[in-house]
Amino acid sequence: MKKNGLAVFKMEEGDFKITLKTPEGATGGTSTTFVQGHHSAPAAAMTAPAAAPTTASAPAAVQDWQEVRSPMVGTFYSASSPETPAFVQVGSTITADTVVCIIEAMKVMNEIKAEISGTIVEIVAENGKPVQFGDVLFKVK
Repeated sequence: MKKNGLAVFKMEEGDFKITLKTPEGATGGTSTTFVQGHHSAPAAAMTAPAAAPTTASAPAAVQDWQEVRSPMVGTFYSASSPETPAFVQVGSTITADTVVCIIEAMKVMNEIKAEISGTIVEIVAENGKPVQFGDVLFKVK
């Protein structure tokens, strides 16, 4: 949980319910991932992707943007329906409470909030395509 920036993890499957909290989660941390229903994907699919190997001789890239990452495994949707405009576009100004997309997981549509403020500079995820936990969805300056 610490590695992936989660303060609270809740899971419900039938009568089984579990809540895991880090010390930050116990004191009101903001990161929450909620998974509901039956999940048949292998556990490995729910882990964050491995970081790319780096070499000692390669200079560290300076990143001048923040990233909105996927809090779950599912299908990325940029709008609430095919007939409605996307929640955000490149150039959109967002706040922490701005809904930036929907991720469908197990037939549940989950609105994803930015949790950061700034301007969208790139939409990384592709509409209607699967995303993994931790995948970059948007770049924000």
